[in-house]
Amino acid sequence: MEKTAVQKSATEKLSSEQVKAQLASYLEGQPENIRSFHRMMKVLESISFGIIITVFIIALVLSFMWKSVPVAAIPTAWLLLPVSAAILTLLIAVHALVLRAFPPSGLFTIFQGGSPIRLPGKSQGFQTGKAAEFTAWGLILVGLIVGAFFAVFAWSAWTVNWAILTPMITILGVAMGVVIVISMLFTTFQKIFKSR
Repeated sequence: MEKTAVQKSATEKLSSEQVKAQLASYLEGQPENIRSFHRMMKVLESISFGIIITVFIIALVLSFMWKSVPVAAIPTAWLLLPVSAAILTLLIAVHALVLRAFPPSGLFTIFQGGSPIRLPGKSQGFQTGKAAEFTAWGLILVGLIVGAFFAVFAWSAWTVNWAILTPMITILGVAMGVVIVISMLFTTFQKIFKSR
């Protein structure tokens, strides 16, 4: 069983390396302005990833200092974490849209690898053209919705506006419940069909 896990990990790593190689090959055929845009977006994405880490550390520190900070600061800091992730998602989507290639950088695979949500079906690997644009527009839509939702949530937590907080807590609770049930059903069906 342990050997299978190691082989699976090696296969996933090889796949990630193949995607990087395909992206490098794709970029060789692009004009210099697209390649320089790619380099600039990689820097911006790295800065955005640094912001995510910074927000996480600040939220963690505020949680430990709960006696000496305003009560509203702790949930606000934690709610800003998905906002910063949404910013990174938007940057990756714009990067993919201009390149017309997806994923546009290795940072997306790290970002996706840390996600607890796994979409059904096989990974599409490296995409170009319309498929990449479609994926990028989907990421923009998700990034805007998630970013706006959690930004309003963080603002209402900071201002302790219960008129906004109550429905947002309800929406988040229902959404989490639905995602958990769907994830459990998907995992169960996946195990049933794999055993056959």
